[in-house]
Amino acid sequence: MAGEPISVQLELTEALFLLLSAKLNHEFLDSIQIEDHRFGGSQMQSLIQKLEGLVGSSYSALTDDVLEELINSFLPELPIRTAASADYSFPMYSIEDTLPQVQEALKAKQVLRIEYYSMDREEVNSRDIEPMFLEKRYNHYLLVAYCRWREDIRLFRVDRMKSVEILSETFELPDDFVAETYLGDEHI
Repeated sequence: MAGEPISVQLELTEALFLLLSAKLNHEFLDSIQIEDHRFGGSQMQSLIQKLEGLVGSSYSALTDDVLEELINSFLPELPIRTAASADYSFPMYSIEDTLPQVQEALKAKQVLRIEYYSMDREEVNSRDIEPMFLEKRYNHYLLVAYCRWREDIRLFRVDRMKSVEILSETFELPDDFVAETYLGDEHI
């Protein structure tokens, strides 16, 4: 049964509840084990993306708002980031146009040319990246990608992408790629 697709008919409210539940689990759990079935971040992110596709972007955004309210109401004394660290929480650019392009390139394994705002250097520069994995964390989309400019796998926040262009060039993921290796809690 594990790994086999199943078909389910859902009303919109049921899909929204599942999406909110999946996002809540994703925020607090590294992995879940049910009998001998263990699943973690990548499977949960895949489920979230499928459910977001079912309910649409406006409802998906509303579940983000509800999730934030839930987290703040249950854990008001636990900030996501400590006061000693810099505040990287404010978006730089709208993701309305860039996120769908990132998702499309990720699915098709196509190279992206991005103009990216670096907080450390306080500048925008152009780079070609190979998108490998996308995850939503702290209400921001994080992209794990191979940066050809840095010649290394790096984390990119989609809201720091000033522009995105999908190139015709494709790439293959390394056989040993594990997204969780690159998704630590360091500032991004």
